[in-house]
Amino acid sequence: MQYTRLAMPNHAYFIVADQGKLAFVGSPDAPLSEAADYVSGSLEFNQEEMLPFQNAIDDYLTGKAQTITVPVTYHGTPLQEAVWQYLQTIPYGETRTYAQVAAAVGHSHAFQAVGSAVGKNPVMIAVPCHRVLRKDGGLGGFRGGLPMKRDLLALEQGQRPIF
Repeated sequence: MQYTRLAMPNHAYFIVADQGKLAFVGSPDAPLSEAADYVSGSLEFNQEEMLPFQNAIDDYLTGKAQTITVPVTYHGTPLQEAVWQYLQTIPYGETRTYAQVAAAVGHSHAFQAVGSAVGKNPVMIAVPCHRVLRKDGGLGGFRGGLPMKRDLLALEQGQRPIF
């Protein structure tokens, strides 16, 4: 697996790819060791191989693109994978509640399990878990931190936060 560090104006993010697919996006300013909780195998720094992934995430975070169009890969339980696949269908600028996600993946009473799956998304930003909110409109949780979740939602509403 290859990795690199994406430096933005206010934060840096480690990103990992596996066999040409984005496999992990790190939390802002988190150490590379965070990746071990989401991917397994040895990591090799490779700036050149990672350039398409860096560019795609940079374009999204700077408002130049509304989607991250690189291939992604993830490995989880069947429920986790169903949730992550569903998250990719939520349109830019829209949100869903945890209950809506649970119903969409056929587990309408499993809010906690669905919330846990959302939280274990290894490819945050590219798989837009930030678009999932609590039923009361509250932010809920986010691996990247609530300030980042607020900024991602603001970006998708046409505001220009700096990442």
